[in-house]
Amino acid sequence: MTRTRRTIVAALALAAVALPLAAPSALAAPAQPNAQPSSEPFGLDRLLRIYESDNSETGRAYLHVVDSFTALRAERPDIMAENLDLTVAFNQSAVEDPALQARALDDAHDDVLVTMSDGLGAELGAHFRAALAEGRLPKTSQLLAGTFARGGGLANSTFIEKYLFGYDRPFVVAPERITRYERAGEDGYGTTPAFPSGHTNQATWKADLLAMMVPELGPQLVARGSEAGQNRLVMGVHYPLDVIGGRMTGDAAAADRWHDPLFRQLILEAGDELRAELEWRCGAELSVCIANDTPYLSTEDAVDVFTARMTYGFPTVAATDAPMVVPTRAVALLAAQFPELTDDQRAEVLRQTALESGYPLDDQGETGSWQRINLARALAADVAVSGDGTVTIRG
Repeated sequence: MTRTRRTIVAALALAAVALPLAAPSALAAPAQPNAQPSSEPFGLDRLLRIYESDNSETGRAYLHVVDSFTALRAERPDIMAENLDLTVAFNQSAVEDPALQARALDDAHDDVLVTMSDGLGAELGAHFRAALAEGRLPKTSQLLAGTFARGGGLANSTFIEKYLFGYDRPFVVAPERITRYERAGEDGYGTTPAFPSGHTNQATWKADLLAMMVPELGPQLVARGSEAGQNRLVMGVHYPLDVIGGRMTGDAAAADRWHDPLFRQLILEAGDELRAELEWRCGAELSVCIANDTPYLSTEDAVDVFTARMTYGFPTVAATDAPMVVPTRAVALLAAQFPELTDDQRAEVLRQTALESGYPLDDQGETGSWQRINLARALAADVAVSGDGTVTIRG
């Protein structure tokens, strides 16, 4: 492994901070003076209806978000070689790290909504898991739990994109360089095509929707979603470009969900359910619970690791001075965090916090770049608005 790759892997390793996933019964619901909240599941009429956001802006897939992969693959063999080398480096970094292997296996085989719950913090994450296990979060479960959660759908499954690109997985291309990490009776090495990563896509939209429901922990939640993507590299089943593409499609899908007023209502109701349950279990307002909890990462560290995973150390491949064009619907990702801002002002926050231009998969066309959306940094931004509406990011 070259020194550069060792540096990249080491720098990103701090995200494998595994807050212990306590058993659901570890934190029983405390006796509270306020009434225990109750919630009813969404009716079938709302779950089974066809929503505008069940499709992307352009149809039944998010190909338009990641279609620059075709030219990158054809024109930059050096990037594609680095894509494999980085995968091998991450995969081999876990050979003597059973804890990292276990964490990657959990994200691979278990419900990512549960495994990512440590993004809420040590205590709130345990409360969340207990509430899920007790069936006390029916709306949240319907929206986010499991592979076929209602928050997902065919358009954001990555199924169509995978077969259109037909890019072989690293353990197929270089089986002698990949170490397989497996749990008894479970096969995590299926041979569907690689790009983009479906696991990362799903972790991303689930983390994004959770961040809409609990915006106070937005940077931590989206950073934890990015860790789930990185764990696909640890497993040796995906490349960094797959993970980057999965993040891009997941962000676009989550933005479409909020942009859809009927589906947004599902998110809002699930958020009310979740917040009420966490406050009841914690015994205080959510802000107090968060302040007294052990965080998954500090906000600064969450931004740092998320930002590092936006490029994985790849060199730039296109103009480095291109203006940031914010995809129109991307502003929806900030609506819960900054409800007082207009869409134009949210776009300005995304513009000012965006990644530099020119990295692989950066679409510099008129529809905008999902690759450059630094959601952790945007959610963590200290935003000031002047009297004329001008947005400034302080700090």
